Order: sequence, then C-alpha cells, then structure tokens
Amino acid sequence: MNITRIVISAVSGYLIAALLNLASVTPASYQQPAFLHNHATAVVSLYQTLSQYSDSKTAASEVIQQVNNLVASGLELKLADMVVISMAMQSAINHQPEQVEQIYLSIKSRYKHSRTLRNYFFSCTLSGRQKLRSTIKALRYSLSMPGEFEKELSFLGYTSDDEELMSLANTRYGEISYDSVYQAFLYRALTSKPLEHPNTVALLLRNLALAHNQIGSKHIERRLIVLIRELETKDVIPHLTNGPSVYSYLTP
Repeated sequence: MNITRIVISAVSGYLIAALLNLASVTPASYQQPAFLHNHATAVVSLYQTLSQYSDSKTAASEVIQQVNNLVASGLELKLADMVVISMAMQSAINHQPEQVEQIYLSIKSRYKHSRTLRNYFFSCTLSGRQKLRSTIKALRYSLSMPGEFEKELSFLGYTSDDEELMSLANTRYGEISYDSVYQAFLYRALTSKPLEHPNTVALLLRNLALAHNQIGSKHIERRLIVLIRELETKDVIPHLTNGPSVYSYLTP
C-alpha cells in the first residue's frame, strides 16, 4: 500500500473546511487566533507562516522545516498544535509528499502508546469515517468517559430506551429525531460537569462536524455547529473563532 497516498488522504480533510469558508475568513493581516492562546511560540510562528503561505516549493520547504524543528524540540503536542501541524502538512503535500509522509509516520509512532494523543492526532489528520471514529474516541478520552459513551454515540438512534435523553431532546430541541437525540446526547455529556479541557473539546466538536461533512451527514454537521454556538453562549467551551464560521481558524 502506498503510504504517501494514505498521507494525502489523511490530510485532505482540512481542504473541505477551507472551501466552506472562502467568503469570510482570510484576514488582511495576521492575528493570533484564540485557539492558540498560551501555546508554544513555535506553534504560533508556524501558524503565522501558514497565514502568509504561497503555494510554491520554497514555501513548502520552509513549512516542513518549521514542523520538523517543532517535532524535534520534544514539545508535548496538544490538540491545537496538531491542528496547526496538520494544516502545514496539507499545505506542503503537493511539493513535499515524502517529507509530509515522514512527519505523519513520526508523530504516529511517537504517540503509539498514548491512546489519547494518538486519537487526537488521527482526529486532525484522517478523513471520512476514520476521522469520525478517531474523533469520537478522542472525545471519550478527553471527557474521561467509559466505553459506553463511544458505543452510544457511534450507534445512537431515536429508538433509544434512555427516557431522560428522549425528554431532553424533545424539551430542548422541540422534537425526537435522530438529529435532536444526537445533539441532546452530546449536550448532556458536555454540561453534566465542568469540562477539564474545554479548549480541546471545542476543537474536537469541530473535527466531529468536519467528519460528518466528509461522510455526507451534513444534517448532523449543522446540528453540531448549533451545539458549538450553544455551548459557547453558555460558557461551557470558549469562543475559538472571530468570524461567523466555526471553521475560520483553519484558514489563517
């Protein structure tokens, strides 16, 4: 199997986000986004480089060098760092496919013994159903939920025997449907107690929405976008984007 092809597929998910937001998210000058608040200078610098990126071999080489330096520094990568690295991989893939492949395999190997960090990375870099599965796992670990959380979210339906959940879906969203139950399930999980990692959850919800977009479940993607705004309004998760799109951080 061609690993380069896998890597190209892995990083392609963020292209969808860029296409969704062409109209509103390219600022005239660089501004550090909220999702990188208090993150390492090297990560912020990489994001700034991406904000000025020109599609050329020289620019790709510069991005790859910054990523390699970041990975070699031994910095314990957080989810937001992985988001930026994934964006860099996408930017450089056409000009530096072998180097992108090496970065992908290096980080994958680095976190092979950490299911949480490994799934954070896969949540950022994989696409489609692989992205969906990894993001659900990542959410479970971030929330310290039991395995049932992952199973229920993966196979949730409006025929659930969870009467409390059905009532919440009906009361909060005005109907009992697959979409409303899905939204209510996540709302309940995320508001039942204070979040230990609210920034991480805010990014994972966006990855979850992107995954649903990629597999054609745009009705669930729309529900997740509404849920993100709902949780931001209630200060459950932080506001990570300035524009109207929840994906605007992906197009620096």
